[in-house]
Amino acid sequence: MSTKGSVLIVSSDNVLLDLLRHYFSSAHYRILTASSNDEALRITRQLLPQALVIDLDVPGLDVVALCAEIRNSLRTRHIHITLLTPQSRREERLRALSFGADEFMPKLVDAEELGLRLRNALRRAQFQNLLDPVTGLPGPSLIEDQLRQLLRRHNDWALLRVNLRGFKPFNTVYGFMAGEDVLRFVAQTFSQAVEQLGTHDDFLGHAGGDNFVVITKPDRAEALVQALTTSINEGLRAHYSFRERELGYLLVRTEGVEQHVPLMTLQTHQVTSQQGPFYDIFELTQTQ
Repeated sequence: MSTKGSVLIVSSDNVLLDLLRHYFSSAHYRILTASSNDEALRITRQLLPQALVIDLDVPGLDVVALCAEIRNSLRTRHIHITLLTPQSRREERLRALSFGADEFMPKLVDAEELGLRLRNALRRAQFQNLLDPVTGLPGPSLIEDQLRQLLRRHNDWALLRVNLRGFKPFNTVYGFMAGEDVLRFVAQTFSQAVEQLGTHDDFLGHAGGDNFVVITKPDRAEALVQALTTSINEGLRAHYSFRERELGYLLVRTEGVEQHVPLMTLQTHQVTSQQGPFYDIFELTQTQ
């Protein structure tokens, strides 16, 4: 079954975890869990959940540092953060909110209320083109903001525009749910590769359809392209039937005419600051 996205719950309270896991699973969210700062940051950077729910009672948790790390990274600053906190710890709540948490709720949480709050927050972000509803990655509006910043940056940068050749025929034959699974696979692979091979300030966005954007340093771009091409091209084959993998093509019938369409592959266009100067976003998105 297709999911609405993923939620990372940072808690060591098994009763709370079971309560929230039951609700979010029944609401078709994928559940991720962590119980420390390092684990929460690793999962956030690699899997890019749509939302974090952080229990302030986790032993040793530095919630201010965690929120600051998430908000200081271009790749994760869009993620919605909810704090679950005892009513008595007002000072810690205010500090966390000042460092980027979006809201807080009492530790004795109503799981349905929390779920509805998150649903509404993500829905608002999607309506504003801030997040892609399928992958949860920054969407067109945030991508445009980053591209405008590139026009003003004086340091070197590399822009990777990436799409899937053959995605539309696949989507037509297999249906939109299978297509969404492909997009989520691609987004997760992108996120893991950028975490491993990119920099802290790299940006990853989903411009809609099968179009993705990565902003990185020029000296990281080639390694990223090679890793993404290898991982994604191999992984994409798993979304086809055994027969199609053996044949190496997808059979598509259009108005009674059969066509042999090659299996999906990654297609990348790279633009660097050295090719500039650039004066508008259109130039960035059209330069080959």
